[in-house]
Amino acid sequence: MEPAGSFTRKLWMTVQPFYEQIISCLFVRRLTDGTLPRKWFTHYLSQDVLYIIDDSRALAVTAARAPSPDEMYFFLQLAKDGLDIERALHDEFIRLFSIPEALEKSPAFNAYADFLINNAFNSPYPVAVAALLPCFWLYYKTGEHVFKNTIGNNPYRKWIDTYSGDEYIQYTKKFIRITENLGQRSDSAIREQMESAFTEAIKHELRVFEEASKQ
Repeated sequence: MEPAGSFTRKLWMTVQPFYEQIISCLFVRRLTDGTLPRKWFTHYLSQDVLYIIDDSRALAVTAARAPSPDEMYFFLQLAKDGLDIERALHDEFIRLFSIPEALEKSPAFNAYADFLINNAFNSPYPVAVAALLPCFWLYYKTGEHVFKNTIGNNPYRKWIDTYSGDEYIQYTKKFIRITENLGQRSDSAIREQMESAFTEAIKHELRVFEEASKQ
C-alpha cells in the first residue's frame, strides 16, 4: 500500500522504525509462523472486539465533522462496516476459537480507544483523520507481511485472510488519499499535529501487540 503523495509519504517514513518493531515483535513473528500461543490470541481477539466498537464510534464522530458529503459518507461507511466486523468477529472467530468474551478493555486497548475518541471530538478534523488512519494502513501492511510469510497450515490463517480482501484494500487506499489531501490543504501547524497523531496511533498499535505477548 503506497502513499498518495508527499505528505503521506512523509507520514510513513516517520513511522517506519515503529513499523519495523511491529513486524519483528514476538506476537507478529509467532502469528506468522503459526506458533502464536492460544492465550495471546485469546487476549488480542477478545480485546479487539471491544476496541472496534470504540473505533467505529470515533469514525462516526469524525464523519459528522467532515467538510464534504463524500468524506462524511466514507467515514460513516467505515463506522458501519466496523460494527459489522465486530459482529462477524463475535459470531465467527470468537466461536471458532472458543474464546471467552472480554468484559472490559485492557490497559493498552483502553488507552488506544481513548486516544482515538479524544481526537475525534477535540482535535481539528484533519488531525482526527490522521489519528484513525493507522488502524487501516498499519493493519494492511502488517497483514500483508504476515500473509506473505506465513506457513501454509497456519491455524490462524482464516483470521489473517480478513486483512487482505479487496474491499479492505480499497478503503485503505481512499483513506490515504483523503489524508494526503487534508495534509496538502492544511497549514504547517496542522500538518505537524497530523504527523504527531499518526505517529502516536502507530505506537498504540505496537503497545497492544506487546501487551498480548505478556499474557
